[in-house]
Amino acid sequence: MVPLTLTGEDGRGPTLKTMANRIIGAIPYSLGLRLKNPSEKDSEKEIVAFRQERETIIKEHGSSFSKGTIYGVLQDAVECIVECLQGGYGVLLNGLGKFGISLKCNGADMDEEFSAANITGVRVTFNPDAEMIHQLNTNTEFEYVGSRAAQMQAKKEEKARVAAGETTQDITPSGSGGGSGSGDPGDVTP
Repeated sequence: MVPLTLTGEDGRGPTLKTMANRIIGAIPYSLGLRLKNPSEKDSEKEIVAFRQERETIIKEHGSSFSKGTIYGVLQDAVECIVECLQGGYGVLLNGLGKFGISLKCNGADMDEEFSAANITGVRVTFNPDAEMIHQLNTNTEFEYVGSRAAQMQAKKEEKARVAAGETTQDITPSGSGGGSGSGDPGDVTP
């Protein structure tokens, strides 16, 4: 295991644990239909929540470090993680989780028939830190942002307004969050 830390050796800056303790908003969600039993195509459908992502960001969140510094540290961490994974090591980021790899390969009938040529690639695995999962499950709020269909219609209308030279406005239902979806198959409105 190769432990890494995201704070400087002098301990300055927030740790991931202190950042996780701060509620900075609610997780937006929409409703959609899902098969109760995905292995059966004719299975009944049920209404479930699908996470909606507001946007992809990197923020300081009260850190004494600039966005550029944070970005640089993360870029260096990515390079280090890749090098360690390529060397066969697991990488543990305390408070975040463990990165590892699994192999994609073409199988063989016998040991003697298998070689490194059968390995076609790798997948990166990630096991989140238990404390981070606990924080997410105890300090998280949720916000309904409308169906994906309504969000997509609002975005289409916004594009038409921009093309017509009108000013832009919030494109999410009832002025709440919104953003890219998680690929939910069919939305419904409660």
